[in-house]
Amino acid sequence: MATYRVLNPDEQVIDTKEFDSAQDAYEWFSNIEVPSHMIGFRMEVDQDGEWVMFDQTDSTGSSEEAGER
Repeated sequence: MATYRVLNPDEQVIDTKEFDSAQDAYEWFSNIEVPSHMIGFRMEVDQDGEWVMFDQTDSTGSSEEAGER
């Protein structure tokens, strides 16, 4: 399982959760945690103790990029 967290536009962590799949984490981020009209929210994944951007609501990040790491 991987640990994911959601940060608001002020860089504050608003929730953290573990998922078995990146797809489930993305759905949690995009459908539950962040309203679709809000921008500036970011999801990060813990990779070996370091938080790495996974996706962002203003389309500057991509879950596909995280999968290539």
